[in-house]
Amino acid sequence: MLWIAVGLAVLSAVGLACGTHLQSLAVVSKSEGRLSLREFSRVLRSPRWMAGLALLGAGTVCNVLALSLAPVTVVQPIGVLGLVITTILHSRHVRIPINTHTWLAIALCIGGGTLFVLAAVRYTNPALTITERATDVVTYLLAAVVAVVSIGLLVLKDHQLSLFYLFAAGTLYGFVAVEVKVVTVQLHAGAGSWWQNVDLINVLGLLVAAVLGGWLVQSAYASGPPELVMAGLTVVDPMVGVLVGLTVLGEAATDFGWVAGITLAACGAVSITGVRLLSRYHPEVLAALAAARAPRTGELGIVPGSRRPVPQQPSED
Repeated sequence: MLWIAVGLAVLSAVGLACGTHLQSLAVVSKSEGRLSLREFSRVLRSPRWMAGLALLGAGTVCNVLALSLAPVTVVQPIGVLGLVITTILHSRHVRIPINTHTWLAIALCIGGGTLFVLAAVRYTNPALTITERATDVVTYLLAAVVAVVSIGLLVLKDHQLSLFYLFAAGTLYGFVAVEVKVVTVQLHAGAGSWWQNVDLINVLGLLVAAVLGGWLVQSAYASGPPELVMAGLTVVDPMVGVLVGLTVLGEAATDFGWVAGITLAACGAVSITGVRLLSRYHPEVLAALAAARAPRTGELGIVPGSRRPVPQQPSED
């Protein structure tokens, strides 16, 4: 069973990486830096985007099956292969070599993320019951996150949105995992029919977080390379889920203390440093910055005032 779970986890990583790559290509081909609703409606009709969605769905199913056959300590670290696969796929597509800073950033994301998951599993216990007060706190926290994200989308400038998309989407997907946990516990709690135990506010919160998080991911595809999106989600999503679980749902183990807290904080800092490095030194990001400066400085032989040439993408329709 263990090797079957490992194989499913590898298939999950491949499916998620390929799905992310295809959806990123579809979004970039239909948008110009900041995704609008009209552009997204065209993206939804793209065969490439739909193929990516199918691969993402298949990867998710494989991951769920793997988790049903093996511990999370075995399955979850394998998922970070998706970041490496996404990086290689995108590098080959745009024909830009991967620089040393990018590999270092990926190593930090993978190493910090893997150690964070292992430490979280070591120092947490699944919540078998969740109090009504805890579910209320989750709802209030999610409402606050949605409000902050909405304000950020309104006030931030275009050049500030790239990392904002990543951390906001990761935070919302973290709350999706929390709400799934809450609803799952509610389904198995109490007497009577299963639907009588589920709080519709938590179901609504799950849907809002999933839809808004999905929109932010698509917007992130339009503003940066897909491996940056993958890195942000694999780092922020589990961190938010674990932190809310520890502080709100009561999942801290009996031996959870300052050593565990420092360990989780250090692993998180390493992963976030990796995301930050990736957002600054990825070769595609550096190329975009150079092109943005060129019209003012005359670098790279570009005539001031001219637009950056856009690489021709192969037709997908």
